[in-house]
Amino acid sequence: MNSLSEKHLLTIVKKSGIGILILDKNLNIVLVNSWFIKSSGFKEKDLVGASFSSVFPELKNTRTFKSVELCLEYSQYSILTHTLNPFPFPLYDNKKNREIGNRIYQYLHIIPISIEGETDPFCMIQISDVSQQVVREKLLREKMTLANQREVEAQKASQAKTDFLASMSHEIRTPLNAILGMTDTLNETDLTEEQQEYLTVLRNSGKALFNIINDILDLSRIESGKLEMEHIHFSIRDLMSETVSLFYMKAKAKGINLHFHIDDEISESIAGDSTRLQQVLINLLSNAMKFTEKGEIFVSTLLCENKKNIKISVEDTGIGIPSEKLNSIFESFTQVDSSTTRKYGGTGLGLTITKKLIQLMGGEISVDSHVGTGSKFSFEIPYEGFIKRNSGIHQHWLNLELPNPENFPSCNILLAEDSEENIFIIKTFFRKYPIHISIAYNGKEALAKFKTQKFDIILMDMQMPEMDGLEATREIRKIEVANQIRASDSVPIIAISANVQKEDISKSFLAGITSYLPKPVRKQEILKLMYFYLAM
Repeated sequence: MNSLSEKHLLTIVKKSGIGILILDKNLNIVLVNSWFIKSSGFKEKDLVGASFSSVFPELKNTRTFKSVELCLEYSQYSILTHTLNPFPFPLYDNKKNREIGNRIYQYLHIIPISIEGETDPFCMIQISDVSQQVVREKLLREKMTLANQREVEAQKASQAKTDFLASMSHEIRTPLNAILGMTDTLNETDLTEEQQEYLTVLRNSGKALFNIINDILDLSRIESGKLEMEHIHFSIRDLMSETVSLFYMKAKAKGINLHFHIDDEISESIAGDSTRLQQVLINLLSNAMKFTEKGEIFVSTLLCENKKNIKISVEDTGIGIPSEKLNSIFESFTQVDSSTTRKYGGTGLGLTITKKLIQLMGGEISVDSHVGTGSKFSFEIPYEGFIKRNSGIHQHWLNLELPNPENFPSCNILLAEDSEENIFIIKTFFRKYPIHISIAYNGKEALAKFKTQKFDIILMDMQMPEMDGLEATREIRKIEVANQIRASDSVPIIAISANVQKEDISKSFLAGITSYLPKPVRKQEILKLMYFYLAM
């Protein structure tokens, strides 16, 4: 192998792709390569032999100059990045940048050179052009900053949407409470057949609006990540029986055979979110009932082979779904086609919410459908069974049987409500019952009346002027504690609110309410809950 000559080595240095200067112990330039000459604009004869400080006087007292001195005096190796070297060499990548003073970004290696047997030290300065790297890093930082800004803006927009929907939900639910309340009241009066038809249309429209509000609010909470799943024990058989029974009357009216089956292997009690599972089943059964004119609807619940999941299917003999639409039916605001919306109604959110709820439960949903034959929606969710666990579903106050008005316990209640319409509705609900109502139009009035009168129950609106229901409830509980009233003897406070978000409900319970009823409040619900506390 041929050895490299001094001439070869000098050529390598001269043609190197980085800038190279070599200085002697007196800070004189003894060698400079082509890269540096091109970038500095000097000629080689003006550099070689010249004093480093005279050629580059602006570098005097800079980090570069001090590093060179340390290199020659103490053989210290230094690295100067472009961020640590605010006064780099006057080097430029083209004539235009030289004219406007735009230097290249430089990365310097200052390397001591000592040769064995020689006492005179040398200093080699290697200069790398990192301009493109710096530009890329700058662009990357700008993009990251922009992405962070957009993320913050998106979060703000999402929160604003959630807040807006919550606010609109409250504003819409308040008058809707009056609408549905009056339909219940009107239904108890003597009506002609024609009036009864009108009332049915009004009630159904109100319920449809109520469902739409719930769908939009649920979707918003799911997308914002604020919907939390519960993990409680419940009877899958009771839940299925209770849910399917909601559709028996409609199925009978349409002549549809509605039935369900639960695998014997499934435990009496399982763990999960019974409320959300029931919501999923109601959504699927509502769709099946809506799109089935004849035949049957069958709900099956089976234990999967792995014993870790249960599979629930809702199968109908309805109109079916075209194959090209199967991939899009779970998207928001999607119907099979516009004629479906016109004929059957709906927001197109039911299946979207259903899919998202199932995913939050740790499962997946699929559909098999043929036009004119029917559809089968199936989903699997994790299974955690418990043997001989009693169900609490039918121990709920909603399952109480209300006595006739004359046998209802006589009581005094405080109604804290700022809406005249809602006050009128509550009074109408109680008109046949031995219930004496005292009205407070805000939290301050409610607190003042609580201090001077004894009440069996307090019905508390959460949003009121001057003092809201949360603050009024806290103050009432403070008074009870100060008077050493036991928790079991404290007055039941039932929140009646259009705020149905979980965080709002949690705040209410933390403030000290006993039960929570969302608007629109139904007559049977409020009477049963009051009877539950009065009869205890």
